[in-house]
Amino acid sequence: MHLEHKAGEKLFVDFCGDKLSIVDELSGEIKPVEVFVAILGCSQLTYVEAVLSQKKEDFISGCQHAFEYYGGATAAIVPDNLKAAVTKSSKYEPILNTTFETFAEHYSTVILPARAYKPKDKALVENAVKLVYQRIYTAVANTVFTSLAALNKAILIALELHNSAPLKQGDSRRTIFEQEEKHLLHALPTLPYELRKIRENRVMKNGHVALHEDRHYYSVPYDYIGKKVRMVYDSGSVDIYFEFKL
Repeated sequence: MHLEHKAGEKLFVDFCGDKLSIVDELSGEIKPVEVFVAILGCSQLTYVEAVLSQKKEDFISGCQHAFEYYGGATAAIVPDNLKAAVTKSSKYEPILNTTFETFAEHYSTVILPARAYKPKDKALVENAVKLVYQRIYTAVANTVFTSLAALNKAILIALELHNSAPLKQGDSRRTIFEQEEKHLLHALPTLPYELRKIRENRVMKNGHVALHEDRHYYSVPYDYIGKKVRMVYDSGSVDIYFEFKL
């Protein structure tokens, strides 16, 4: 059954089953890489990017780059039940990955995971993956890439050809997007999302807690000496929590 999708409503995201690869220039080692795919429900404008893994960092980065590619955010993101998006799948109340939830809040969107064993929930992105195999994979198949950046540059060239190709009704995905969907996307926030990391450490006797990533020590009130605290940080700030209190 054909499903109609409202413009600006949903972005469907997933990873391809088959991987691409890059070659280490020094060792000659072939490194497999994952391929992230996103597609808008209405115009079917597609975004494709090679990433190093299916971990939450690369998955969220793919979603962020997709929004930047479209120039706006949809009202909802529909992922499959992969661990980077859903901590525990459920037919009625899936438990979402906390970091992915904060990403969604930053872009004023919501996460609607596809239901398990409901193929029509993700039929659009699965069809997009098939087209990626036909039009993107074949375009880069005969070239050796020594970096992720070089591979993604080639992917983008093939992707633009795919998005500009006419559909059965005549217009291309790009044309439909520009005419019907682009103006209905939410504006992107002024500052891009920055992934925050979480570490738990115990406060030392001198009232400081260590963050090994930046090799710095941060002071906390003496009341917390000997207690375990949670450090939530990014490149610009460090927040320290004890039992969810900042």
